[in-house]
Amino acid sequence: MQPDRPLAIEAQGVGKRHGRQWVLRHLDLDISAGSSMVLLGANGSGKSSLLRILCGFDAPSEGAVAWHRGDHALTRQHVPGHMAYCAPDQSLILDLTVREHIEAHRRFRASLPDMDTDGVLRLALLEGHPDSRVRDLSSGMRQRLSLSLAFTTASAALFLDEPVSHLDRDGRAWYANLLAEWRRGRTLVVASNHNPEEHPEDAERFEIGN
Repeated sequence: MQPDRPLAIEAQGVGKRHGRQWVLRHLDLDISAGSSMVLLGANGSGKSSLLRILCGFDAPSEGAVAWHRGDHALTRQHVPGHMAYCAPDQSLILDLTVREHIEAHRRFRASLPDMDTDGVLRLALLEGHPDSRVRDLSSGMRQRLSLSLAFTTASAALFLDEPVSHLDRDGRAWYANLLAEWRRGRTLVVASNHNPEEHPEDAERFEIGN
C-alpha cells in the first residue's frame, strides 16, 4: 500500500530539558511528506529525545512541532496513531508467545492490507517460533519482531531508533531488504549513531552535537 498522505513535520526552536539539564536547544528542521531523514549523533547527544518529540511521544520543553497529512493538521496526541515506532529498548510483552504478541499488536493497530499474522512471522524469520515466549528469543530475534511489527503497521511515517541494534551481519542484510521492500513511500525518520547501514543513502542528514 502506498500511503496517500505521508506525514510532514516542521519543528521550530525545539529544545528538551531533563531536570535542569538541557539535552537539546534551538533546533529547527523540516521533514517533507514521504522523505527520509537521519538524525545523527553520538550516544548522549539527544537524538533519541528528538526522535520521541518528532513522533509525538514527548512534548518539547521549548519550541513547537507541527504535523500534517496533506492539508490536515494533527495534534501531538493524535500523531502516534498515524505512525509506527521501533527502538532497542522498546517494551515487548515477554510472557506472550510470538504469535500472541503479533495478534495483540494487530488488534490495536491496523496492518498493511497484504499482511496477516503468518506474514509477520515469515517477515521476521520467526515462522519456526510461533509458540516461543518472547522472553526466550535472542535479542536479534526480538529486534526483528519489533521491526517487522513497525513496518507492517498501516501508518504515514516510520520512526526508528538505531534499528540495527542487536542484529548480526545476516540481520543487517535482512533489515536492508526490509527498508527497501516495506517502507512503501512513508516518511522515514531514523536516529543513528553514524551507522550508514541504518538509513537510505539519500536520506537528509541532521547532525546533533553534544
